[in-house]
Amino acid sequence: MIGSSRASAVKTAVLLLCSTLFLGGCSTAKGYTSQAFTIGQNQQMVPVLPFANTLVPDAFSEAVFNEFVDSLNDSQAASGFSGFAIIKDDLKEVERILPPAHIYISGEIWSYIENTGCCSTELRVKSRLRIFRVLSRELLWEKEIPLESFFEHDISTLAAEREKLGRRLSAALTAATLKALQGAKRILIE
Repeated sequence: MIGSSRASAVKTAVLLLCSTLFLGGCSTAKGYTSQAFTIGQNQQMVPVLPFANTLVPDAFSEAVFNEFVDSLNDSQAASGFSGFAIIKDDLKEVERILPPAHIYISGEIWSYIENTGCCSTELRVKSRLRIFRVLSRELLWEKEIPLESFFEHDISTLAAEREKLGRRLSAALTAATLKALQGAKRILIE
């Protein structure tokens, strides 16, 4: 009787451990939101700085970034802003123009890996988005977004699958940004 009770407890513990490991493996994206994440009611345009990229093909990074900004602009109604503008000037120049309480978006793409074998290829990429307050450069929000893809060489090509991964990444970045902006409190700033 005692042995059966112990076996049941061990089974329960193993099932709990397996469930924890399984669910933990599903939550790959890491994030941070500051309690001070507020946006001025008068901010209509959100500056977006070009993404930094490390060891990522330029064509991939540029395509993801451009599609990301286009998608944000296509989602103006959902975002609560009149537009998103790519800022190509130095950040210090932008900070002189914008009110200090306004926010801006920056990001990066890194850890791009193409693992090719004889018959298949695995693609992996990691990206990070950040929202900062102008001037103070206070980090208000951050989200890491890793993605993976796998394909057989007789079914698709590297160029096609790289493009698909880029579109998926852009969509994930857009969704995360819109969710963050919708969750931020809009406040009146004099």
